Amino acid sequence: MALDNQLQHLESSGLIRLAITEPELEYLFRHGLVQDAVYASLLKSDRRRWHLVVGETLESLYPDQPGELMAILARHFAAAGEREKGVVYSRRAAQRAVATYAYEEATQHLHTALALLGNEEKSEIALRVHEEMADVLSLLRSEMAAISHYQEALKIWRTLAGADRLTAVRLHRKTIQTVANAKWSVGLGDLEAASQVGLASRASLEDGLRLMQGEPPHPETVRLLTTLSIHTWRIQTLPDWDTAQRYAQAAVEMAEQLDNPVELSAALGALAVVSIGRGSLREYLRVSLRRLAITQEPLFPDVREALESLREAGSALMYVGEYTQALPYLLEAESLANRIQAVGEEFTALALQSQCWLRLDRWDDALKAEEKWRALEQRHTAERLGQTCFAIAISATIHALRGDLKRADSLRVQSFGMMVATMGEPEQWMRNQHY
Repeated sequence: MALDNQLQHLESSGLIRLAITEPELEYLFRHGLVQDAVYASLLKSDRRRWHLVVGETLESLYPDQPGELMAILARHFAAAGEREKGVVYSRRAAQRAVATYAYEEATQHLHTALALLGNEEKSEIALRVHEEMADVLSLLRSEMAAISHYQEALKIWRTLAGADRLTAVRLHRKTIQTVANAKWSVGLGDLEAASQVGLASRASLEDGLRLMQGEPPHPETVRLLTTLSIHTWRIQTLPDWDTAQRYAQAAVEMAEQLDNPVELSAALGALAVVSIGRGSLREYLRVSLRRLAITQEPLFPDVREALESLREAGSALMYVGEYTQALPYLLEAESLANRIQAVGEEFTALALQSQCWLRLDRWDDALKAEEKWRALEQRHTAERLGQTCFAIAISATIHALRGDLKRADSLRVQSFGMMVATMGEPEQWMRNQHY
């Protein structure tokens, strides 16, 4: 009753208001300034004590720890200075945020965990938090920051007694995978710095691959072979397609032995890219459609892999001239990418749609797709969206065909300048980049 009386007094004073009554009573401050003033009036020691009381009370009231409380528990235990619980709940809150595609929120929780651990912490937990942060930053396409956290995790791994060798393999593999992805979203200077890190990780991975020879098939080995295939052609100035194909084919064969559909899909994706790189468009289509069939099975568990297979199938059909057949896959890829906040994939699907519409002489539809990716451009960083030079070139072509040569030339210059800034001079471009 004392609490009820106090709440009624605060409500009648205009400081708080009743927000909801079901499933439980919930009050809010009437204004954020009131909340700030009350909080500032507390001594630091009292704040920490009350945060601890609230955190422990919530734990006791909700022993099953429902997911929606993770962020609240993380905040209270962190503010209370409860290092261990603060880190645990911050990581769980980050995992929940990633599961709902709230990637920026996830990075905030992981920043809290890292702050609680401190810069000098060298433990398995610190390694995991740095790796988790890097994973989320990769999803946000903040590749340079992600690489930095993977490198920090590797530094910690080297200090741990009896550290698992597969942990280092995984961290090196994620590093060169992120380096390969950075090619499409960072400038030449950053790419050069990332490439140097990637080469060191690649050397470690190739040593690790030799050590794994003769061992039973393992999912991490499949991922390693898949990543090496992609890195071999994407980062090297002169792509080594033979080596890339050998790695990709080995990844496919091992994934088939493991009967692992997710790893098999990713390996087929690497093999498909090798096919188009070598100009084998029909083989590209065959492999891409095989991959799509795997990811469209009812119980396929990886939504991002399913998204990439849709985009790849649409791309493959487009390259063999089946524009009408390609569009449903690209439209589905756009929708799925939007749902899971995969902004770069959403843009790519729209750019490929634009090319199909252009080939079908449906210029208005191509420009509608441009309106969508321009809207993405307004809401997200260029880093997260990826390079828009190809989509700009399509727009330039349409304006030229419509007779607006001034607009077309302006767009052409913009596209060319972006390509040079990202890929260097035309002599360094790959064959399909001369559009």
